[in-house]
Formats: sequence, structure tokens, C-alpha cells
Amino acid sequence: MVAFLARSIPPLNPLHVFEVASRVGSFTKAAELLSVSPSAVSRQITALEAFLDVRLFNRGRDGNTLTEIGEKYRCEIAPAFEIITAATDKINKSQDITPLSVRVPSTFAIRFLIPRLSEFRAAHENINVRIVTGFGAVDFVREDVDISIQVGWGEWPGAESKVLFANWVQPMCSPQLFKDGRPAESIDELRGLRLLISKNRRSDWIDWFAAAGRPDFPLDQSEIIEFPNSMLAYQAAADGLGVVIGQVPLLGPEFATQTLIPLFDKPIRQGSYYAVWRAETGPNRKARQFLSWLQQQLEPVLARLPQQPAAT
Repeated sequence: MVAFLARSIPPLNPLHVFEVASRVGSFTKAAELLSVSPSAVSRQITALEAFLDVRLFNRGRDGNTLTEIGEKYRCEIAPAFEIITAATDKINKSQDITPLSVRVPSTFAIRFLIPRLSEFRAAHENINVRIVTGFGAVDFVREDVDISIQVGWGEWPGAESKVLFANWVQPMCSPQLFKDGRPAESIDELRGLRLLISKNRRSDWIDWFAAAGRPDFPLDQSEIIEFPNSMLAYQAAADGLGVVIGQVPLLGPEFATQTLIPLFDKPIRQGSYYAVWRAETGPNRKARQFLSWLQQQLEPVLARLPQQPAAT
């Protein structure tokens, strides 16, 4: 039987600190490169010396200089760090040519992401973004995407997520819908008006009437028009065809120009928009840069929206 002996490998973090300090010739410079304090560098070097049971640096008032053993050790381990650096650079370069695949609902893509995507490309020229539209929870096993922007409550098996903003919805329509210029004040005034929905949000009116305390509203007597997606439903509402349950965070421009006006002071929350990624790998470098940019883009947009109830 062949006995496999454990390799005599020192702790890697102290070894890395020693390689940097011995290469630049200063604990202070090494601390700047590693974004730590000089005392932290000193502690790591001391830990490595304790592991090896040798002195690698001579400490003195005029600075720290390598001992003869320290110099020899530096020369022998330096090629290994060069190999690691070269291998890492090779992986990073291969990732740079692979597009970042982002899955988003079509409404979010059209209303928010696509108009701003050129700004991201200008700030991150080495990251190509591939947009994939999809509604509902992502299936990372079947779908080749790095990040999914989706609506829910943050509970998806095999995934980790970060909330972007709460998804508040409420009835809205064109001011042209009311000939006297007075928007509806009573829910019963919705009787006789067309109610608009999208294919993927068929329960919007049922959910809203229930939350507004009017589950008795006779939806079966209303004229309901269904559209393939929310964008078409919103456009139909803006054109005066009827009333739609609109996603407040995505319709700021329509509120500002009064192309659409909210009806009643009864918004309800339908989950939140989340950024979602694979739990086992986490977001890669490009995904982290994209998410940081996305949050920066969201801040001024959300700040201009009407104040909504506190999320619960």
C-alpha cells in the first residue's frame, strides 16, 4: 500500500503577503497593495516565520530587509506566483469575450433596461450583455443565464437573490377616459368601463379588488380585454381604451406627463423585483459590475416616484 503524505504547504495568505512584501521591499508598500495595515502585514509574516521556524526578515529602525534564507525562499516561490497570476489572467480574458446573459421580463427590458444599456456599454466596454426575455422564475438548469431579474417574494430553490424595488400596482388610465376631466373617485365607477389585463397578469383585477375590500365587484359583468403583454395593455390604457392595473415603479414617465393617471389611493404590493443568480456559484465579476450599475440607475428613478406604503 502506498502512503500519501500531506504536503508541507504553509498557510496561503501569509505566503501571499510574504511574496508581495519581499517583491516590493517594504511592509508599508505591501500594505498599500493589499489594502491592509502595515501591522497586518507584519503579523502575517510572523505567522509564516513561525510555520517555517526561520526568520525571513531582519527588522530594524531603518526598515525590514530579507535574511539570506528569506531571499532564497523568495526566489524559489516567486515563479509559482507568476504561474498563478498568468493562469488567472487567462481565465479572466476568456470570461471577457463571453457575453453576460441577463434574463428580464419584457416590460422591464423595454421600460427600463434597454434605454440605459448604451450607458453601461460606454462604462464597461469589455462586457457584452445578452438580453433574454422571460416571465416567472428562472430555471438555471435549463436556461443559460447569469442573472435573472424577476418578480416574486425572494424564495427560489437553488438561487440567491437581492431585492431591487417593491412592485406596487394600482388601477390607472388616460385622463381622456373621463369626459368631464374628473377621474373616478369610487370603485363602483369602474362599472361599465373596459378593464385591461395582460396574459401573464390575469389575476391582477381579482387581486386588487380583494385587497381594496371589494371582492364583490361584478367582474363577470365587465368587458375585459386581454393583451399578450403588459406593454400593450399600458399603451391601450394610455390611448383611452380602458383601465389597467399598472406597475407603478415602471410608469414614472407616464405619471409625469399625465399620459396615465393613478386611480384611487389603494396601491397593493405584488412582491418585489429581484436580481437572482445561482446559489452554488454566486454572481461572477461581470455580473457584480452589472448589478452595481443597475442599482445606481434605479436610485434616481425610484426617488421620483410617488411615495408608496411601507413594504411589508
